[in-house]
Amino acid sequence: MEEYIPPSIKILFQGDKEYHVFLSFKGEDVRKNLVDHLHEALTAAGLHVFLDTHKLEKGDKIWSSLERAIRSSAIHIPIFSRGYADSAWCLREAATMVNTQGLIIPLFYDVEPTHVRYPVKDSSQYQQAFLKHYDHPDRYQRGEIERWKVALHQICSHSGWSMDITGG
Repeated sequence: MEEYIPPSIKILFQGDKEYHVFLSFKGEDVRKNLVDHLHEALTAAGLHVFLDTHKLEKGDKIWSSLERAIRSSAIHIPIFSRGYADSAWCLREAATMVNTQGLIIPLFYDVEPTHVRYPVKDSSQYQQAFLKHYDHPDRYQRGEIERWKVALHQICSHSGWSMDITGG
């Protein structure tokens, strides 16, 4: 595998946002491969990227910090992977993105975009994840779960990238 060489030009960005980019992802699915490389490339291009492992401070309230970062980012990149919908954190991030000003660029990694857009129409991992959330009314209110599904559908109306683990 060739060594990644970041671009030598810096991207200029105007705006009043604290971060240029917010990355939303299920850590165990993509952190060590895709996210680390994407973060490196975006940072090398001069962008200020919010990545939880680098930006969350010890002692901070996690959700408050994540929500603030989403709202203060100009670009949101949800990285939909097989396990994304298993995480209530990820789904809450997605729901916050659609209710925040900023560009949304979805990235589908080893998952069909239609499974994300329509999680109840097939037997995908997304349908299974939502069924598990519905099975825990003590943890997740039905209205919140419905908002997550609507958010995924809205995000999938944005043009983005589709990749599979073979390079897609």
